Amino acid sequence: MRKLSFAILLLVLTAWARAAEFNVNNANAIRTAMKTAKPGDVISIPPGEYDMGNDLITGNSGTKDLPITLRTSGEKGYAKLKITGNSDVGFRVLSRFWVLRGLDIEGNPKATVDLIQIDGTRGGGDLQMIDCKISRCTEFLLKSSSGRENGTDNVVLDHCEWFDCPATAIDVVGRDNWIIRGNYVHDYGSDGAAHYGIFLKGGGKNGIIEANIVDGKAGKGTLGISFGGGLTGAKWLPLVDGKVAPEHTGGICRNNIVINSGDYAYHSNNASDCKFYNNLAFNCGGGFQRQASYKPDPVLSNNVFSGNIKGGGEAKNNLTKVDMTWFAAPEKNDFRLTPAGKAALAGQGVELPDNPMDFFSQPRKSHDLGPVNAAAGQSTGWTDRRS
Repeated sequence: MRKLSFAILLLVLTAWARAAEFNVNNANAIRTAMKTAKPGDVISIPPGEYDMGNDLITGNSGTKDLPITLRTSGEKGYAKLKITGNSDVGFRVLSRFWVLRGLDIEGNPKATVDLIQIDGTRGGGDLQMIDCKISRCTEFLLKSSSGRENGTDNVVLDHCEWFDCPATAIDVVGRDNWIIRGNYVHDYGSDGAAHYGIFLKGGGKNGIIEANIVDGKAGKGTLGISFGGGLTGAKWLPLVDGKVAPEHTGGICRNNIVINSGDYAYHSNNASDCKFYNNLAFNCGGGFQRQASYKPDPVLSNNVFSGNIKGGGEAKNNLTKVDMTWFAAPEKNDFRLTPAGKAALAGQGVELPDNPMDFFSQPRKSHDLGPVNAAAGQSTGWTDRRS
């Protein structure tokens, strides 16, 4: 066993020694590096704007220990990759174990249907997107696609800004272990139909949606966050004991802030064993709606909703009326608690083992209602960490 462990360690160290950094500064060089990069390689692009023409496509897969990284060089600024051609997909993820960091990816609003597409049936998954800006398309800013046997598993969307699309922003037809954390989703949807800020469907499991800000002001039909969404359909869902699986199982939606959605802020449709903890809905058409459901039903606890709870599930210890005076500056997305807010929400929650931290990843000690600890001193408004 010790010899085997040493051999594996030697292989990893050898791969690291061979890893290369591609410093690229034009569209052709970026494409070539994306095609040829190998596990452990880093593709660095200086801040600036790059006309990429048609779709970008990932090449080789990395590994868990040696991902391939595509990033903007330095700690500040963005490499803006503009899709100006007529391809219906802007950035195709057909490989596993890639990291995208500090990129500004912009689609063609007249042609780009899916700006980011993770194609599980062709090998996409295990992706990390960190501190990126994703904007402009005709339908979806991110779309994952999965077959019954091939899922887009293990994806992390961390502190990215998603905006300017007339339909759903993040549409996940995936399988397991998505983490959507600390994102700012805004200016999505339209008046013509139901559109979502973030939703997981397609027979997935164990998704975590936490500490996001979703602003649905763009359309009357906008919803905030959902497990199940508009449903996937039996043709695409995996089978469990010969039956169609739930749209999502074991998901947790916690410490999120949804504002200005024309429809419900939080939503569940044919999901199973999902939980909604310590979320806030402010100035929304409704607080939470459950449509159909597999048992056990969704659990709602410690939420603060400016709207009703429809369809229920196991709902306990939630507020469905919100006073503007509870928050420091709602017009600036600052939902720190004022003295009035502390009086109404502090210590009124119950302990939830599945939600030990608040919006700022600070330990929950007094079990307050809503996403923010009563003692929080910083604004919940979006901060661009690369500006």
